[in-house]
Amino acid sequence: MKKKDKEIKAEISEIFESVQGEGILIGARQLFIRFARCNLRCWYCDTKDLLNREKCIDWINSRELENPVGVEYVSEIVGSRVMKVHSIALTGGEPLLFADFIKTMRKVMNELSVSKPLYLESNMSLPEEAKKIKFVDIVSGDLKIRESGNANYDEIIDNTIKCFRILKNTRKRLTFCKIVLPDRFDADEIVSVAETIKDCVYCFVLQPVFGAKLDTILSLQKAMVEIGDTRLIPQLHKYLGVR
Repeated sequence: MKKKDKEIKAEISEIFESVQGEGILIGARQLFIRFARCNLRCWYCDTKDLLNREKCIDWINSRELENPVGVEYVSEIVGSRVMKVHSIALTGGEPLLFADFIKTMRKVMNELSVSKPLYLESNMSLPEEAKKIKFVDIVSGDLKIRESGNANYDEIIDNTIKCFRILKNTRKRLTFCKIVLPDRFDADEIVSVAETIKDCVYCFVLQPVFGAKLDTILSLQKAMVEIGDTRLIPQLHKYLGVR
């Protein structure tokens, strides 16, 4: 690794191994790298207590590290654990805030001949950063609803559409769209936005906020199957009680 690459760091809240609890790879075993910052503030976020941490918990080696963490340290973990997992999940927080770190990590993975897929979980609001990591293999991209509570919602949606077009589903990359849904939402608006990205995704995943009522979500699913494959998938890890 070049000296310049060794200097690249990222704020990471934790590194751990578990099963994927969301989306179409639900149940797959992954090595998770959870980044510790996010540019959005969704009211239903279930990782608020993991943001902006001064320390990173490395559950693999039972260690605590000061943030930010160097790419060399994370790459060594990836190289040592990767054969036991399906893929490497880049989650958060928002991984796109650390696109340069991810780009360098991929470079090191190539040097180590580590070929496991990179699985990106993103809020899809940072298109310029998305351009830097078009090499990712799997994308679980959010379509935020207006009721998520974020300011500048129209700008977020414009950027989301750009991100899906940059990281669109191809023969080499699996991209699906995840829509987190509380009890109340504007179904017509969701369908309208989904129409604009339907050619960029393998399928849509409707994910209820844990404990949300399902009647309106099932109605939305009926409307969205007219656009494309739409699946209702809850958060498995919540029911299993795992990280």
